[in-house]
Amino acid sequence: MQTAGSESSSISEKHFNRYLHYAASVIDSYKGNESFHFHLKKYFSINKKHGSRDRKLITSLCYDYFRLGLGVSKQTGFREKFLLSSFLCETNSLFLPEFFKPERPAAIPLRLNEKLTIAEKEFDAAKIFPFPEELSNEINCQQFNLSFLIQPKLFIRVRPGFSDIVINKIKNAGFLFEELAGSCLAFANNEKVSSIIDVDKEAVVQDYNSQRTLNIVKLEIKNRGSAISVWDCCAGSGGKSILSFDIFANINLTVSDNRKNILESLRLRFGRAGIMNYKLVLADLQLSSASGFLAEPFDLIIADVPCTGSGTWSRTPEQLTFFRKKNIDTYVALQRKIIENAVLHLGAHGFFLYVTCSVFKRENEENVAFIQQKFQLNLLAMEYLRGYEIQADTLFVALFKPPV
Repeated sequence: MQTAGSESSSISEKHFNRYLHYAASVIDSYKGNESFHFHLKKYFSINKKHGSRDRKLITSLCYDYFRLGLGVSKQTGFREKFLLSSFLCETNSLFLPEFFKPERPAAIPLRLNEKLTIAEKEFDAAKIFPFPEELSNEINCQQFNLSFLIQPKLFIRVRPGFSDIVINKIKNAGFLFEELAGSCLAFANNEKVSSIIDVDKEAVVQDYNSQRTLNIVKLEIKNRGSAISVWDCCAGSGGKSILSFDIFANINLTVSDNRKNILESLRLRFGRAGIMNYKLVLADLQLSSASGFLAEPFDLIIADVPCTGSGTWSRTPEQLTFFRKKNIDTYVALQRKIIENAVLHLGAHGFFLYVTCSVFKRENEENVAFIQQKFQLNLLAMEYLRGYEIQADTLFVALFKPPV
């Protein structure tokens, strides 16, 4: 369900066909050169005639459409595919019964496997994901395919000392939520939780498995008596930097990225998070090491490298249609260059944490073998954090240490 599952089913046939036309127009104009989210945002900024309800329904139709991936024949028309995708992906009827095949409206609340049985002549769930041959053997292909038909949840990580404050705010606002392991709370994806909490100060909006990426290393170094030097070398939005700050009480934090605007955003975000002592470094690790900026080796290097993001495509299902297999090679080459330049700064007793949000073995297991062979690092553990089982992202983590 994308956003509008709770809307009443009181749309006339004329209006429904109009929504289909709008959604088809948006999809037809999309060429895959940017996130569909931004494409849709631009469309709505230009077409201000659409009210809140219109935007919800059009958004729902578009994302449901992409969720079918390659499971439906290319010859299927827009209208038929929209109806099929709404039937499979929604849990509440959005449209009048006459807009569906006679058996469909009453079947919408059924379990997904029951709906797939009804639609089995039109849709093959085993074909949703376009690159099964690239998947790691650790990924359950059947479960992974089915996960695309269900929208992921929204997760937040409550920061230390703010648990009672955040939970009271959420309860007072009437949001339904689920408490997961640690300090993680889960919500329906369309809940506006960030509107009632102090984001970054009290809680961080962060996927469940992203919150777990440091579990593999924190017991190894959490109880060290001296300060821990941590380098988040591909920091991006900085979620793992804030997580590191919250886990390791005595931390010397260095954060780098190759984009100035990202570093400026991080400066603002760290301010909201109360992180005052840190070092920001502008460094492009695909070109060279950061030797001119980094003075000493690190106890922990977090290399959350740029990747295909294939473990997060249930949030960006347009990638099922627009991602090109040849791009995997590009990402692997980039990842290996970053690894080569980052490992140079690892301390003799430090840890190198390799992270992707990919399910492709070339980006994960094959890069693990590359790290072992090229740098003779010892592999301490590696794991897939399987989000497709719990409506979260799927991530890969591998932890290394120099030989003694």
